[in-house]
Amino acid sequence: MTEIVIKDGVCQILLDGRAYAKILPVQGATDRFEPIEDGAWRWHRHTNVPVDHMRMELVLYGQPDFTLVPAVSYNGNGWGDLPEYVGDRDEDGTPWSWASHRVTIPACTYSENQHISVALMSEPNDNTACSLYQTDEGRLHAVIFPEEEKPRTLQRHFWEGPFQGTMEPRQDFEAIILVYPSNGEKFRYKGLMDFAWRYYGHPLKAPRKAEELYRLSLAYTRFLYAKEKDGFTGFVSGSQWHRNIHAYKKKEHYYEIGWVGQSASMANALLYDYVKNGGKDNLEMAIEVHDAWLKYTETNGRFLSAKMGYLPMLKLPYETMKPEDVDPWDWGEDMYESILNKVGKIHKRDSKGRLLINHDACNLGTGAEGYFEAYELLKQVGIQKPEYLKAALDTCDFALESQDENGCFAKAWDSDGNVLAKKGTIGCFLILPLLSAYKKTRDSKYLRACVRAFDFYYAELEREGFTTAGALDTYSIDKESASPLLRDALALYELTGDRAYVTKAEKIAWYLCTWMMHFTVAYPEDCLISQLGYDTFGSTAVSTPHQALDQYALRDVLSFLKLYELTGYKQWKERAVAFWCNACQGISDGTLFINRRLRPAGSQDEAVFHTRWGRRVSKPFGLSQWLPAWPCAFRLENLRWQEDWSIFDEGLTEIEGSLRSC
Repeated sequence: MTEIVIKDGVCQILLDGRAYAKILPVQGATDRFEPIEDGAWRWHRHTNVPVDHMRMELVLYGQPDFTLVPAVSYNGNGWGDLPEYVGDRDEDGTPWSWASHRVTIPACTYSENQHISVALMSEPNDNTACSLYQTDEGRLHAVIFPEEEKPRTLQRHFWEGPFQGTMEPRQDFEAIILVYPSNGEKFRYKGLMDFAWRYYGHPLKAPRKAEELYRLSLAYTRFLYAKEKDGFTGFVSGSQWHRNIHAYKKKEHYYEIGWVGQSASMANALLYDYVKNGGKDNLEMAIEVHDAWLKYTETNGRFLSAKMGYLPMLKLPYETMKPEDVDPWDWGEDMYESILNKVGKIHKRDSKGRLLINHDACNLGTGAEGYFEAYELLKQVGIQKPEYLKAALDTCDFALESQDENGCFAKAWDSDGNVLAKKGTIGCFLILPLLSAYKKTRDSKYLRACVRAFDFYYAELEREGFTTAGALDTYSIDKESASPLLRDALALYELTGDRAYVTKAEKIAWYLCTWMMHFTVAYPEDCLISQLGYDTFGSTAVSTPHQALDQYALRDVLSFLKLYELTGYKQWKERAVAFWCNACQGISDGTLFINRRLRPAGSQDEAVFHTRWGRRVSKPFGLSQWLPAWPCAFRLENLRWQEDWSIFDEGLTEIEGSLRSC
C-alpha cells in the first residue's frame, strides 16, 4: 500500500509503512493531496501570496536504478554520437530542465529502485517545465513554473541558448504524483504509461476515411515515380520546396529501397492495386521498378542495394567547403540542410569520388521483405518472377554469412559486403525476411538465425531499458529500432506458438509507448501547427537527439492491433487507432495551402517540430516542409494488410478506464 503522510514533521511517501520518498515544502505554501486512484494523487499547492515562480519537488531517497524523461532521457542517455541531453546536468553543473511539451507526458519525470517506482508530472499546457537530477538525499523530481529550458536547448545536431518563460503571479499550482511498488522487474514504466493514457488521453476522430486516404496515397506514390537517364527507375525519396521555382519538386535522383525512400513498398502498393482493381500502368510501373533495383545494383547481386544515388551533392568537396559556399537557391530545402551538415567534415568516398553509399540493415531487411511480397502478389495474377524470390533469398543468405555467433547483425555494409558500422538494434530489421525465407524453404538455418538474433536484440531492451540506432540519421537511443523488434516477436509467436514471445512483444510495446504523445499541446493561433489543425496526441517522437514528432508509428498500428487480438487488453487497440488517426493528419488533397505553399496530393510533412527543437532551415513550433515517401508507403501497407478498414474509419471513441470525462 502506498500513501502520503506527515511523518516526523516531513511529508513522506510510504510503501507498506516505510518511507521511500519525501515532498519538499515551500515556506508560505500549503499542500494537499487528492487521490485519483490507488498510488496516484493530484497535488494542490496554495501560496499565501501570489508568486511568479514555483518549484514542486519530491525526492526519491538514494540512487535510483533507472531514470526516464519520456522521449528525452533514458537513464541519462549517452548511447551514440550525436548531441543530446547526457546525464542529469550540463557540463557546467547546471541540472537540465525541459519544457513540458518536450516530454511525451507533460513535464514528466520517472525513477525507480528495487522497491518502488515514482513519477511526477503536470497538467497539460500549464506553463510548466520539469527537471530530474541527483542530490545528496536522492533523485530530485521537479515540476517548474513557469516554463523554462536550461542551461541549453537541443536542436537538430546543434545547441541554442536557454529559455526562460514568464507568468502572471498566482497562488494555486498543481502536479500529479504516481507511486507504485516493484513487481521484481526492472524498467517498470508500464505503470506510468498506463496511468498517463487513462489520465491524459481523449477520443480522436479519423481525419479522413480510409478509402480517401488510399486514393491520395496512391496519387503521391505515382507522383514520386521517376526514371534516370541510364534507365534506372524508382520512386524518389520525397519532395521538397525549391526557392528557384517557388514550388515543391521531387527530390531528384536519390532512391532508397526501404527507409525514407520506399521503392519496394510503393511498387508493391501498385501491384496490390492492380490485383484488386486492374490498371496496366500499375503493373508495368511496379515491375519496372522492381526489375531496375536488380539490374542496376551496385552490390554485384550478392544482396539488394539499399540506395541508388545520382545526386550531384554526392560529389561535392565537403572537406574544403564552408557554409557560405552553399547557396540555398541552388538546392531544395532538405538537400540544402543536408549539405550544410556535411560541410567541413571528412567523409568516406568510393572509387568514383562519391560519398560512400552504405547498405544498412533497415533497407536490406525491408527490401528483402518487399521482394518476397512482390513475388507472391505477381503469382496471384499468373506472373512468375523467380528472380524476385532469388534476390530476397540472396539477401537473407548474405545476412546469415555476416551474422555473429551471438546473433548480432551489423548496422551497415559497403557494396562489397564489408562492415561499415556494427552496433545498434537496427540489425533486427533482417529477422522478418529470414522468417519469410524459412517459410519458403523450410530450411531450419533461417529459423535458428532468427531466434538467435531476436534473443540478442531483445536482451538489450531487457538489460538497458531501451533500443538503439534504427533511425539511420540518428545513431542513438530511438523508437524506430523497436518497431521491427515488435514485429519480430509477433511473427515468431505465430510461427512457433511460444507465448513467451507475446510477453516479450508487450514489453517492447510498452517501451514504444514512452515515445508516444499522451496529450494535446495548445499552440498560438498564428503558429503553423495550429494552422494545420494538428493534434499532438497519439504521435511519436523520433529519438533522444531528434526530438520532433513523426508518423513512424504507422508501422506499429497492425502490431498493436495484433497484441489486442492475442491478449484482449483493450489499450493496445486504443493506442493503435490513436497512432492511425494522428498519423493521418495534414495530408494534402492537392489543395492544401500552408505557409504560402501549395502541396501535392497525398503528401505530408515528415515531422512536426512540436517543441523548442528545429532544423537550421526550419524553426521550432513549425512543420518540416519536407514531404517524404515513407508515411505514404506505410499507410498503404496498413490498408493492404488490414482487410477491415472500419477500425480506421471509426477513430478512437473512448478510453477504457479513463480517469477524466471526455
